[in-house]
Amino acid sequence: MKKVSALILALSFACQLSAQDTIAQQSLGKGKRTADMNTTYHRSSWHNILIYHNDQKYAEEILDTYYRRPTSEKFNDHSLPVDVVATKGKKYAKFKKIDKFMMDSDIANELVAKWFNRNDSTGYCNMELIYRRGLEGASTENMEMSELTKRGKSILMDSGTDLIGNTFVLAHDVVYIDKGERNKKVSEGMKIFGEILQGVGEVMASSTGDDSYNELGKSVNDLSRSTADIVDDYEGFRVKIQTHLYRLNWQQSDNDFFYENYYLDENYYDEAKFQAWNDANYTLTYIGTQEAICGQTVMVGRYDLSQLIKIVMYRTMDESIVKLQRNYEEFRIKEPIYGIDENGYVIAKIGLKEGVNTNSKYEVLEAVESSDGTMKYKKVGALVPVEGMIWDNRYMALEDGAPNSELEGTFFKVTNGRDLYPGLLIREVKF
Repeated sequence: MKKVSALILALSFACQLSAQDTIAQQSLGKGKRTADMNTTYHRSSWHNILIYHNDQKYAEEILDTYYRRPTSEKFNDHSLPVDVVATKGKKYAKFKKIDKFMMDSDIANELVAKWFNRNDSTGYCNMELIYRRGLEGASTENMEMSELTKRGKSILMDSGTDLIGNTFVLAHDVVYIDKGERNKKVSEGMKIFGEILQGVGEVMASSTGDDSYNELGKSVNDLSRSTADIVDDYEGFRVKIQTHLYRLNWQQSDNDFFYENYYLDENYYDEAKFQAWNDANYTLTYIGTQEAICGQTVMVGRYDLSQLIKIVMYRTMDESIVKLQRNYEEFRIKEPIYGIDENGYVIAKIGLKEGVNTNSKYEVLEAVESSDGTMKYKKVGALVPVEGMIWDNRYMALEDGAPNSELEGTFFKVTNGRDLYPGLLIREVKF
C-alpha cells in the first residue's frame, strides 16, 4: 500500500460518530399539521485537510484555529488521523502538487476502511458505522423489521453502503493576506514625499531667513513611520482560502467486492483477504475548486488576536464551502423543515453561514424509500427566503449583536406546493 507523504503532520483525532439526523415533526402555528413520528434523512460525510503554510505569518495561530473549528451539523464527520499537509510560501500551493498528493496517498483507502471500522492490525471489520448511518434514512417499519429478520438488517446495511459514495474530501489552502509589503511601499512613498518637502523647506529657509520652513515635511516623515501600524489597525487580520473538493469513487458493485475480497470479522479469518488489502486501490475524483476572501474586515482592538483569527477563518472557510455547494449539486446539503409559523412561513435552521440570501431559491423534497431500500427524493414544493428574516448564524454573530442573529432559523415564503409540514427536506437550487 502506498505510503503517505512525509509532508503530512499526523495529528490524531478521536473518531466521532455523529448522532442520527432526526427532527420531530411539529407545528409552530395554529391549525398547522402536527405528527407524532420522526423524520430521518441522510447526510453526506466529509474529511477536511488543511494545506498548512508553515513559514507564513500567523502560521501557528492558523493551524491551532483550524483544529479548534466547530463541528459541522450538516455533514457526518469522517475525519482521518492525518488532516494537515505542510508546504511553504505565501501563495497558494500549486494545484498539480495538491492533486498529486490526493491521488497518490492512501486517503481513499483510509476512507473506505473507516466506513467498515477496519482494524489495520487484524483486518477485522464490522458494520457498526454503516448500520448507524443507515438508520438515519430508515423508516420506523424497517427498524422494527431489523429486530425480527435478517433481511431487515440487510436493508439497513444496504442503505448505509449507499452513503459511502457520498463521502467527500475538502483540501483548504489558507493564505494570510500580508499587508506588510504594501504598507511598507506606502510608507516609503510618503517618506520620499516628505524628504522632497523638507528639501524645499531648506531652500526657502536659506532664501528668506525664516527657519520655520525647515519644519516643512517633518510631519509627513513622522506619519510615514507609523503608516503600517495605522493601516493594520483598521484592516485587521485577513485570509484567503482556496478549497479543492474531491469525492470518493464508490459504486454499488463495490459493496460486494469489499465483502468478497477484504471483509473479515473475529469469527472468520482469511490470510489471503488480510494480505489483499495491501493492494487495495480506491480512488478520489476531483469535483472543483472555489476561493473565498475575507470580505468585511474586523477592527483590531475589538477582539483579541485569537478571537479575531477564529472569526475570519471560520467565516471565510464557510464561504468557500457555500460556493462549492452552490456550484456542484452533488455536494449540496438537504435540511429538514423545522417549523411553520402562523403566517404560513416555512422555518429552516440554515442562514448566512450556509449562504442564504435574498436571491436564494430552494426546492422542497420528500424522502421516499424505493423497493430496493435506497432513498429517493421527490420534489413537492419551492421556497424563497423572506427579506429581512434571514438568520445570521455565522460564527460569533449572536455575540456580535448582528441583525437577525437572534432568529431561530430563516423564514421562507412558499412559491409552489401545498400542505408542507415539518420534516420535509429543502435543498438550494442554482439561481
